[in-house]
Amino acid sequence: MPHPTTSETLPALTPRATLTERLASATLWLPALAISVTATLWYDRLPAVLPKQWNGAEVTSTAGTEVMIGVTGAIALIGAIVGVIALSDAAAEIRRVLLLAAGFAAGLAAGVWLVTAGLVIATGSPEPAAGAWPLLALLGCGYGLFPYALAPRRPLEGHFSGTAGTTTVPLGATEAGAWFTTVTVPMFFWFAGALALSAAGLAIFSAIEGGAGAGGAVTLVLVAAICLVFGRLRVSVDRRGLRVVSSLLRLPIKQIALDQIRSARAESIRPLEWGGWGYRVLPGRSAVVLTRGPGMVVERHNGTLFAVTVPEPELPAALLSTLAAR
Repeated sequence: MPHPTTSETLPALTPRATLTERLASATLWLPALAISVTATLWYDRLPAVLPKQWNGAEVTSTAGTEVMIGVTGAIALIGAIVGVIALSDAAAEIRRVLLLAAGFAAGLAAGVWLVTAGLVIATGSPEPAAGAWPLLALLGCGYGLFPYALAPRRPLEGHFSGTAGTTTVPLGATEAGAWFTTVTVPMFFWFAGALALSAAGLAIFSAIEGGAGAGGAVTLVLVAAICLVFGRLRVSVDRRGLRVVSSLLRLPIKQIALDQIRSARAESIRPLEWGGWGYRVLPGRSAVVLTRGPGMVVERHNGTLFAVTVPEPELPAALLSTLAAR
C-alpha cells in the first residue's frame, strides 16, 4: 500500500534535558537527604513515638518514630526518583509539572518530619505545645517551586514530518486495508511502580496505625491501574473504523465506526490544545494524548473531533479517510 504524499515538514523534537533541568532534578534529593541526616543525628534523642496531630497546642495523635522516618523518607525518596524520571525523553512534555509535583511531595514529607521531630528535640518534651508551628510543615509544599523555577519553560518542537491535511490511499473497490501500531509510554509504567510502592508503604502504615490511611492506599492503587491502562496502547484502523485499546489490560478506550467518520488527517498535536495528557474530553472534542507531536485527528459527521497521538500518522489517517468514504 503506497504512502500518501506529504507536503509540509515540521521541525524535530529536542526533548533532551538541559543542564538547568538536571540541576532542578538534583535538588529533589535534598529533602530525602535532610530526613536521612537528621534522623541519624537525632534518633537516640527521640522518644519511641512522635506527635502527629495537634489541636491548637495539644497533641491529639502520635505515630511511631520509626514509622514516621519510614513514611516521610519513602515519600521524599519517591519524589527524588520521579525527578530522575522527569529527565527522560519520554517525559519531556510534562517535565516541569513532574518536577513541581515531586517537589511538593518531597518538601511536604521533609517539612512534616523536621517540624515534628525538631520540636521534640528543641523542647525536650515528647508532646510539645506546638501552637501554629505544624503549619510550617505545610510550607514544605512550596519546595516544589524551586525545581519548577530552575527548569524554565522552553518550546518543544513537534517531532512530526508530514502533512497537516486530509489525504487518501489508492484502494480498489474490492480491496481491504488494515493498519495498527502499539504505542508504549515507559513513563506511565514508572509512575505505576512508584504509586504501587507508595500504596504498599501506606498500607503498612495503615496497619500499624489501626486503619488510618487505608483509603489513601486504595486511591494510589487505582491511580496506578490507570497508569497501566495508558502505558501501552494498540491503535488500529480497519473495516471496523478506529479502535484504541489498552494492550496490557485489554480494555477498550475508544472506538469510532466508519459510518460515523467524515474524514481523518495527520496533524501535530499540542496537548494543551486538547486539555492535557491522557484521555481528555472537551466540548466538541476528545483525545488520547500520550505525547506532543504527530497524531491523527478524526472528524465525525456530527462535527466533533477525536485525536490520538501515534507515530507516522499519515498512512492511518489516509487509510481511514479512504475506508470512511466508501
